[in-house]
Parts: sequence; C-alpha cells; structure tokens
Amino acid sequence: MNGLTARYVDLGKRFTAGGMSEAALYQDANLERNVVIKRLKATTEQKRLLDEIAALQNMRSQYVVQIYDIVKDRVGNVVGLIEEYVDGSDLLSLPQPTSQNEFLMLAFPIARGIADIHQQGHVHRDIKPGNMRIDREGCLKIFDFGLSKGLDNSLSATTIGMVGTPGFMAPELFRASPSGQVAFTPAVDTFAFGVTVLGLIRRDLPAGMKHVPPQLPCVEADFANLDLPLEREIQRVLNRCLAVDPNLRPQMSEVADILSAYILRGRHKALMVGNGRPYVIDTNNPSAKVSVKGLGGLDIDYDGLRFLISNVSGSVFINNMAARNNGALPGSCVIVLGAPELGSGRIAITIDVSHPEVGR
Repeated sequence: MNGLTARYVDLGKRFTAGGMSEAALYQDANLERNVVIKRLKATTEQKRLLDEIAALQNMRSQYVVQIYDIVKDRVGNVVGLIEEYVDGSDLLSLPQPTSQNEFLMLAFPIARGIADIHQQGHVHRDIKPGNMRIDREGCLKIFDFGLSKGLDNSLSATTIGMVGTPGFMAPELFRASPSGQVAFTPAVDTFAFGVTVLGLIRRDLPAGMKHVPPQLPCVEADFANLDLPLEREIQRVLNRCLAVDPNLRPQMSEVADILSAYILRGRHKALMVGNGRPYVIDTNNPSAKVSVKGLGGLDIDYDGLRFLISNVSGSVFINNMAARNNGALPGSCVIVLGAPELGSGRIAITIDVSHPEVGR
C-alpha cells in the first residue's frame, strides 16, 4: 500500500471488509502488536472520510474497536486506516444462550457499545453479528465503521440511497424522498440491535424480517414468544427496539441500563450521607425513610434492580427536580428537603450508588 512505512509487516491474512475497503492483518513492529489495515477504495469521498476518521479516532469505549492511525499517499489523500485487531471469536460462533443471564452477558456489551457510539455523536449504520467479535479476554468489540455517519445538532442525518445490510435495516431506510435522500437517526442502530439479539436467540431471522422492506409487526420476532424465557421488562424494551416507528424505539443508553440492572440484580449499593452520618441501602438493608419535620420526606426501597421512591411528602427535590412517587433514584444524586425559599434552612443528603462492573 502506498504510504505505508516499513514499520508495518504484512502477515498475509486477509479479511472480508465493508464496501469501502479491503482489510489485511499486519504487525506493528514498533509497538509489537498486530493491527488491521484497511485499504480504502479510490471512490471513497475524501472530505467525508476525513471528517469521520477525526471523530472516530476520538471515540473511547471498551466495546468499540479503536482506530489508531491513517495512511496517506504521496499527495496527501487518505488511502488506509490502521485499527485495533480483535483476535477472537465471531459472535455467531458462540454457543446459543440457554439462560437469561447468558443472553444478557452477550446483549449488554452490544447495547453499551452502541450507546457509547451514539453518545459521541455517531450512527454506525451497519450493526450486525458479522461486525462484532469477542476477544481473548472475553470482551465484545464492535467494528467496521465503513458506513458510519456523524450527526448534526438535530441528531439526524441524510444519505443518498439505502445503505446497510438487508434483514438488519430499519423500515425507515426504505423510504426515500423524491430526490433519493434517506433520513435516519440513531434509531436505525437500535433496530439493528434488536435484530442482532433476536438472531442470537433464534439463530435465524423470521422470514418477515428478511423481506425487503421488513414486514412488521412479526409474531416470530416477538421476544415474548421465544423459547428462551426473559423477564417481562426485558421483553418489552427489546420489542420496542423493533418498533416500526423510529420515535417509539428506546435510546440505547436506556436499553443498556435495563440489561445491566438485571445482570447486577441484588448487587447494587447506595451510600446515603446526611448530617455527616452514613447509611447503606442494599439487599441486606433494603429500605430507608428520609424525613425532616416541616421540610419533607420520602421512602427509598431497593427491589434488587433499582432504588425506588415512594411516600413523598412536603418539598423534596432530587438533583433539583421535584421528587415523584413511583420513580427511581437516577444513580448517584443529591436529595434536598425543604422549599427553595428556605435557603440555608434546607437539608441536603448525598447518595452514592455503586455496583460491580459488568463483565463477561
């Protein structure tokens, strides 16, 4: 490849890559590690490519393959990408999950990785099992950003024509404007996530999902009808991922949080500190009553998944928002008792919510 220095040694292994590149395995002799180098096709638009690379190089997620560097030819055009090499198993080569926990340990890192991509202003646009691998440490990695696109401040973007993989493409991607433009949002990745995890359980997609465009709703794609039993809350959020209307699909951060809560069931802990006195809420001590006469109060109960709020009385604020019954603590937060006009007469209580790191 023009522009590639002697630092990189071709190891002779080739990979199937996306439509804009060809990939091969190299060794970085300086850092003594293997990398993937993608040779970009001459038709790749340079300006768009440079914008995308600049953003992707700054992306940080343990579930997303990192782009290390770019390769330029003699006139300064980008002709290649140097990426992290994932030496491990293809997602579909893993055993079919036989329990909810096995399923969650596969689905969660996919959800969190996509959430990280979205949080940093990108849409992957080609989420599917073939673009994920499990490394030797058991960590799932999402790769192949050949179709990724940045978003503007409206969190939406357009492209000319359809892009993606049939079966994993959201219904809205088949609806183009008269000029051929197709609008999309992060919800296209949410739909593809739903299809991906459905395939992990079924090992095949329903015929209606393979249709172009997909025929939805589809009884066979209902997570409540699968052989693998899942909690109803998990069924509901995964079914929402496959909603025909992209506005009805959940944010991937919400999906990841729900899956994480079930993986860590019973292992969350809340350290509450008021007037210098600590109080722990966990599975062994699941309830706490917070109350100051004349100011306000509430009850906090740990159900194994979340710290739930009930019996709110008086003026109670959580992170400056009025507390509501039947809600849940938003992770670590500050509870303030008393109306704002009381000033220094109000009471503040800090809550630090912690839990073990989710891992495979």
